[in-house]
Amino acid sequence: MLKLRHLISGFSFITISTLFLFQNVAIAQDYPGCYIINSSGKVFNLDPLCKKRHEEQRLRIAMKANELYQQGIDQGRKGQYKEAFDDLTQAINLNPEFAEAYIYRAHARTLTGDKKGALADFQKAIDIYKARGRTDIADMLLTPLQALKNEIEWGDE
Repeated sequence: MLKLRHLISGFSFITISTLFLFQNVAIAQDYPGCYIINSSGKVFNLDPLCKKRHEEQRLRIAMKANELYQQGIDQGRKGQYKEAFDDLTQAINLNPEFAEAYIYRAHARTLTGDKKGALADFQKAIDIYKARGRTDIADMLLTPLQALKNEIEWGDE
């Protein structure tokens, strides 16, 4: 009987200790952020470290998008418009607000005969520049946008 009492007492201790740990886990999950729980169940906030990691990840993505953008420009200069289109599309997928990539992709699309796609890319670049408060650049893009609209309207596709 004594062994059973110790066994139940030990089980209760483990259960109570585990409940404390699960309570801390539940508390940590209620608050978005970056946490670690040590073996004693104490929750440590690691937000400063996680924010730095997220910033580094965003920087790596931006650098990769810029690399693909440069590759796209180089491909376009070589007359390889399909490859330029592919590289620029990848850059845009990494950074959907990459207005310059939309502009060069619009040029690649125009040169491959996809004038409607080029129209959409010019319009997206214009929208991005307007959202940034750069109406001067957005206004400059209205000329090629209107020229494409006229070509499509007049059937020069």
